[in-house]
Amino acid sequence: MLKKTIKAAGIGFLIGMVVGNLIAILTGNSDTGGVTFASQKLLDMAGGNGTVAMLLQSLFSGLYGAVCFAGMSFYEIERMPLAAATALHCALIVLLFIPIALLLGWVSDIGTLLIISGMQLVGFFIIWLIMYFGYKKQIRELNEMQKGFNNKDK
Repeated sequence: MLKKTIKAAGIGFLIGMVVGNLIAILTGNSDTGGVTFASQKLLDMAGGNGTVAMLLQSLFSGLYGAVCFAGMSFYEIERMPLAAATALHCALIVLLFIPIALLLGWVSDIGTLLIISGMQLVGFFIIWLIMYFGYKKQIRELNEMQKGFNNKDK
């Protein structure tokens, strides 16, 4: 399982880098009207050096992606209830999102941060519901199959 988690983290890191930089490019505008590759806050932290800002953005976006993907390993632990795996994965993602979003300038105020965090919580609840009902259906089908096998034996 560790090997699978490390592989997922690596894939998540790459996807996180790409998505983080793509979002910055699509949403970033400089004072001159041109496109920027990092938030103004991150550029200021990097001393105006765009390369350093983009490297920091890539690193932290990649870290966020790696944690998101590696956290999916919670669902592979058979003894862990679905609700617990979902809650841990959600907590990991939301609690990491907050400092990274503030550091990289993805959000400009606490209100926006709370809205995005709330959206993540709602998203995880929806995922949990879908998985719960999916597993419930599978269990029902397996029980029906088991009944069929038991009736054949008699």
